[in-house]
Amino acid sequence: MIFHLTQCSYSFFYPVRFMMLCSLFLPHLAIAQNEANVENKQEHIQNQEKKIPSISLNWLKFKTETLKHWQSTIDENDSGVMYIKYIGKPFKYPTQKKIFILLPKKSGSYLLATEEFLHVMEQNSIVADVTLIHFNKDTDRGKAALARAESEQADLIFSIGSETATFTNQHFKNNSIPVVTSTNKDPVQLGMLADYDKGSGHNIAYTSLNIPIDVQMNYLFTLRPNLKVIGILYNKNHKQVMATEVIPLKKKFKELGLKTVDIAVSSRSSAQKDLLERMPQAMTDMAFIDPGSENSLLWITSSTAVFAQIVTVNQFSASVPVLGSIPNIVTEGKDSAVLAIGIDRRNNAHLASLYAVKILKDQSTASELKVGVVTPPDIAINFLIAKKIGLKIPFQFFESASFIYDYQGQPARLFGQNVLTKGKQ
Repeated sequence: MIFHLTQCSYSFFYPVRFMMLCSLFLPHLAIAQNEANVENKQEHIQNQEKKIPSISLNWLKFKTETLKHWQSTIDENDSGVMYIKYIGKPFKYPTQKKIFILLPKKSGSYLLATEEFLHVMEQNSIVADVTLIHFNKDTDRGKAALARAESEQADLIFSIGSETATFTNQHFKNNSIPVVTSTNKDPVQLGMLADYDKGSGHNIAYTSLNIPIDVQMNYLFTLRPNLKVIGILYNKNHKQVMATEVIPLKKKFKELGLKTVDIAVSSRSSAQKDLLERMPQAMTDMAFIDPGSENSLLWITSSTAVFAQIVTVNQFSASVPVLGSIPNIVTEGKDSAVLAIGIDRRNNAHLASLYAVKILKDQSTASELKVGVVTPPDIAINFLIAKKIGLKIPFQFFESASFIYDYQGQPARLFGQNVLTKGKQ
């Protein structure tokens, strides 16, 4: 018998054919879907892991010179713990000490601070047995680190970073083990102690990366005696920068009857977009207050989100000088601020390390030491930018500058030492 598939008979056979096809392909489709689900789950896990900073200290790579004197080993069971021992030449009169160093996160600045600390220990004949712990801004892990320091009867805790300073202030104040803070924002502005004139009265000795606001004002008015307006660039979600830099600066300017223009970004990821949107209007607002722009300044705070966008800032700044509160915003070449007045992190770490030496050698107590501020501040100048915008640099700035880049934007002085660049004799 022969069947002819008409439109009517096709409607009868189609469900049958569809069921046959499903029986053939559905298992494969199910397998493919399961594989896709697994891949999506793995991708989700990987994305989640990317959002959680690793505690690993594999990034903490010491210079060859440091490794001549110190040996570092990462704990086999905890990659966020490192043991550092002195292996250099024996000292005639060594001082044996057990020291803990606490880090809150991965940072090149914290590597520099750790190396400076080790260097100062060596210079002062301190044979330090160091346990370095990355607590990853985790409260429980941080408390465990402090408890371990107590159980091992540490002689000192060296706190690196603003988060660590805040953490030890909250959870370890009035303990018997002395603490020295380094690479942290102004503890007075953050409310950790009352003023700069006396010690804390307890076991924590503080240092600061910020220069006092009155000192900062003196420098700004030396540069611009008739200063009228300053544009302040900052990350509005960086609480410590807001508390130690932005709010005090705006308050001081208000007291002096001067104007400020806010140029705020929301985050590091959105900073360039934020600046592209807000800089044009900000410059217009500043020009309205100071039409010739001869009594205006742009001030970049220590917010990484902002100073990492110096190219974008310079795109709109025209003849208005761009200054910063940290020396490393002034660099060689044209992608630089013209001037910085602040404290280099290495110099702060050096001062904090000297505080540690005083405590370890019983020359002082943590409670007696005043807030450590590098004086005079570190000044950095880029004469290539100064020439381009027609800015005259006061001679006293040049005389005391730690970092100078010449009219070609090449290094002429670094860390207070004159350097010889290529082509110069």
